[in-house]
Amino acid sequence: MELASAIEEIRTLLTEVIVDFQNHKNVNNLCEQVRDDLFVIVESFLVPAIEKILCDPELLAELKIGAGKMALRFNGYRPSSIRLLTGVSLSIRSPYFSKVVSNRRPGPKSKKRQKGTGRHFGLSYLGFIGRCSTLITSSVVQAALLCPSFEIARRTLKNHAINLNVKTIRQITMNLANEVMPLRGSVSLCDTDRVNGKTILVCIDGGRLRERRPKRGRKQKGQKRQGYHADWKEPIQFVIQVINSDGTTSKKHLPLYDATMGDIDSAFELLERYLKELDATAANRVVFCCDGARSYWKRTGPLAKRVGISSHYEVIDYTHAKQNLHEIVDKLPKRVSTKEKIKIVGHWKSLLWDGKFVDLKKEIVKQITYPKRRKEALDKFKSYFLKNQHRMQYSQFSDLKISTGSGCVESAIRRVINLRMKSPGIFWKSETSESMLFLRSQLLSGRWNILTNNIFRQNRLLCACH
Repeated sequence: MELASAIEEIRTLLTEVIVDFQNHKNVNNLCEQVRDDLFVIVESFLVPAIEKILCDPELLAELKIGAGKMALRFNGYRPSSIRLLTGVSLSIRSPYFSKVVSNRRPGPKSKKRQKGTGRHFGLSYLGFIGRCSTLITSSVVQAALLCPSFEIARRTLKNHAINLNVKTIRQITMNLANEVMPLRGSVSLCDTDRVNGKTILVCIDGGRLRERRPKRGRKQKGQKRQGYHADWKEPIQFVIQVINSDGTTSKKHLPLYDATMGDIDSAFELLERYLKELDATAANRVVFCCDGARSYWKRTGPLAKRVGISSHYEVIDYTHAKQNLHEIVDKLPKRVSTKEKIKIVGHWKSLLWDGKFVDLKKEIVKQITYPKRRKEALDKFKSYFLKNQHRMQYSQFSDLKISTGSGCVESAIRRVINLRMKSPGIFWKSETSESMLFLRSQLLSGRWNILTNNIFRQNRLLCACH
């Protein structure tokens, strides 16, 4: 469509809808009609412009060099389809590249080329992700991430003139995940993520969701489906924040969220990747703040050593420490009145904050008189407090402007996992849940635009000759 004809069609459209508006006098119908018809006109104008760029000899020469580095060769222009604004599939011709087959032996014809071995390099160069514009991809995936289900995402998108079925929405979401997951750890970082002379706070904790695993064996007679297991799984969430010298969270640095369905070693490997990409060695210090789980603490030291961190601190979240202290408080004799108990708890928390564990032990022995309860209290005190007392020097940490709480990761678990992935009746396949955890982490931490911009630059570098 020529520009002049497109402008004339838009003028005609506006004239018609304004006349119609004078009859129904409903501004909502007016806006909806203009939006829907205008998008159709714009898309019909954009497709020839995009196709013209794809057929440009200079661009083709550049794409050939870039494809050659990936052992791909040009196989002519082939019909394809794209989605621009409304999600409608639009036909287009695009340069197609496939794998180079060398030293083919004479004999019977080779098997049919496997699906997915070729690429429409030109589309990737222009900013398409899975043959969808970044604009439509971003809108669809954000709806899929924020809505309670893909079906509700479909309804929400329909209200914004994007008509897609659930299968397509899921496919677009996974296409983006396939693009970004290999770059996990770096794709959501930008040039402003410099930590020179700053304090890095790393908080780790576990969430809960149900994982869907198919049952093994044959399907029983009369059974429609094989069925599946839906056991609880604990994804591990971590948050990385940059802290100013006065102990406040830096407003110039966005937090880094991520979560994984892997085991604890996989989580720490992922965390190590982030710290290396951040160049944590340039930071003034790194603070690890978690609950009392030994699986975390026996890995933080080796992690700091592998990354090359010269100064790191380990802090048990003060709220978790108080919760464990209350388990000892519950061993107090029942004759202790509520007023006396409040006074005892306040004194014990004060001793805990000051790191006076010898005095705290004496108080426990003094106040808990029953032998059995005293033994249970002392066992708890020894296993949790004494073994972690170097991680509970809260008064000293406060003087050093070191955070003593991990509330940021508790909030991240609620926002990333609980509000979308822990809903009743929802069961996740491992691969899908891993992708959703990563994408939701980037969206809710405010790094979505950074991620999409980095993907565009990455694809252009892969496709171009420079």
